[in-house]
Amino acid sequence: MLHSLGAGVRAAFLLQRARRQRFAWPVTLTTPAVASRGLAGGAETVVLRAIRRTDAQAWYALRLADAARLSLWEATLPAGSPETLRSFSTYAREQNRLAHRGMAMPFIVEVDGALAGQVTAAPIHWDALSSASVGYWIGSRWEGRGVMALSVAMVLDHLLGPEVGLHRVEINVRPENARSLALCRRLGLREEGLRRGLMNIDGAWADHLSFAVVAEEVADGPGFVQRLKRM
Repeated sequence: MLHSLGAGVRAAFLLQRARRQRFAWPVTLTTPAVASRGLAGGAETVVLRAIRRTDAQAWYALRLADAARLSLWEATLPAGSPETLRSFSTYAREQNRLAHRGMAMPFIVEVDGALAGQVTAAPIHWDALSSASVGYWIGSRWEGRGVMALSVAMVLDHLLGPEVGLHRVEINVRPENARSLALCRRLGLREEGLRRGLMNIDGAWADHLSFAVVAEEVADGPGFVQRLKRM
């Protein structure tokens, strides 16, 4: 009797955990033969995988090398915020915890085995919203080569496909960020308009242009990676 009760409790726990998780994590997305297929320049394989605490050294090195460029577009804590900056180890652990709860997907971008940037889907909402926001950054070595467009395309296909099954994904971009605007337009995302003071960026509240896609818009057509191949 006690054994049966224990098995029942465990089964209920596993069912609850599966419902809470929502999608498989960690997960790895891979696109091979990138250059030869015309998807990005100077790269053979682009891999998106879960962020790890062991990424700290490579992550910090890349961020420090590009600090001046990236800080123009980076989210910051508003003045007087009670929050504090976290260590990379804490950040990676928290992001993966959110992923296991179905609330985020923090991907590291690797180009031919080297850490090149990051794409994060967060927050992820379920039930009546079934949506996510996507943010990203890329190291200067790979800027302008199509690696970021391909990485975002891979994430969009994953989020809107059967693996995750979201209904809507949006990307919010500073109007001054010409490269990011070009990425959204290259992928064919629908521009929805200006959102005033949406996010604190580089120490000030900043307007953003919102781009979005809903599942019905891509259900019967090519995926986002396929769109890039046609260009």
